[in-house]
Amino acid sequence: MVFALADLLGRTWKCESCGLTHHVPTKWVSIAKGAFELLANFAIRVGKNQVAVVVADEITWEVAGREVANLLKEAKWKVCEIILPLPLHATDEAANRLLISWSHDASLAFAVGSGTINDLVKWVATQVKVPYIVIPTAASMNGYTSPISALLIQGLKRTQPCQPPEGVLTEPEIVASAPQKMTAAGYADLMSKTVADVDWQISNLLWGEHYCPMPRRLVAEADEWLQERLKSLANNETEAVAGLLEALLISGVGMTIAGSSTPSSGAEHLISHWLEMKALSEGKEPALHGFQVGIGTLIALTIYEMLLETKPKDWKPTEDEVVKPDERKAEFELRYGAIAEKVLSEFSAKWLSKGRAEEARQKLAANWEQLKGFVVSTWVQPEIHRQHLETIKAPTHPKEIGVSLDELREAILHAREIRRRWTVLDTAYLVGLLPEQVDHLLKRCKWL
Repeated sequence: MVFALADLLGRTWKCESCGLTHHVPTKWVSIAKGAFELLANFAIRVGKNQVAVVVADEITWEVAGREVANLLKEAKWKVCEIILPLPLHATDEAANRLLISWSHDASLAFAVGSGTINDLVKWVATQVKVPYIVIPTAASMNGYTSPISALLIQGLKRTQPCQPPEGVLTEPEIVASAPQKMTAAGYADLMSKTVADVDWQISNLLWGEHYCPMPRRLVAEADEWLQERLKSLANNETEAVAGLLEALLISGVGMTIAGSSTPSSGAEHLISHWLEMKALSEGKEPALHGFQVGIGTLIALTIYEMLLETKPKDWKPTEDEVVKPDERKAEFELRYGAIAEKVLSEFSAKWLSKGRAEEARQKLAANWEQLKGFVVSTWVQPEIHRQHLETIKAPTHPKEIGVSLDELREAILHAREIRRRWTVLDTAYLVGLLPEQVDHLLKRCKWL
């Protein structure tokens, strides 16, 4: 392993940084040539009987699923093979279809694939209380080792608490053989952690949400290693892609340490979720998650840059901000249709009355220097982020992911409504940067 991931696996410890006790249920990770030779040995340690479910999609079945199933059969396992048809999305309907197909005498499951397969198997395995092993086929996202499954439930993107995998096993050549765009998406997803960490620290400052610096420190080491290998990632070189996968697994472990997706999911992910929800509601295929996150990260970094240029004495939100959520039902119904009530419930959980908003601004102003320290210590300049995206061949303009400026403007203005988590989008409204300066934001991002 390139990083210190092995030191965290299967451990329980009291954190010196935040004082809480952390536990990482995932016990082992093997990213090495010949790793599949260990598969049967790992399986017998986990499964209570020799019955397993192997889940893949039509592509990942050919990449690794068939081999996984055959290796288990050679070791005298009974295997239920589930090959999910494409296109495939992590929705409640897809999860329930998988649950129906599941072999309920199985004591172990294998998720062979990347983001969608991982989310679906993780959710079903948690429901039926069966451990599972992940076989990543791409270094495309950081959810493999996380304690959540991101599902679109009745049209609304939600994160469901789930059990992390018992272990992760794959071969470097497999992940390096994935399309390069998936590698680029994985690195773009990882790059968002700088924004998410600052969002988390501000939520701690304003609302007392528990904060632990360990997840960010874990990813920082990986960031440094990967930044020296961006061109290698652009060429899908095996060592670099395997290192990226390990970094993504570390990021997932960071979420397990935090007990939520907070260390890895801030404003940039809300923008991505919004764009995905909109695309699917219109019958369109959304862009890769990491590509949407990369654009969202550029937006969030630019908002932080704009925030640093303000002075507390000039902060002034619009009057619309104090309108009670109950008085905005018609607006939400027009924007969200059938899921309006659920979205309004999420937004209401963090809505601030005029008095509470003023208290929050005063607290922000009183800690302004500390806030700037948060940003400067973690933040990446938007132009550097753009250059990194370009180097790894990831999109840097919304049109490259099939999103118009009007759609992106709507995402910037309303993505905060779909989740009760506090992010820089909320801070921007709190101090008056949004909605008035949304076009200025687009200009600074070089899109308008």
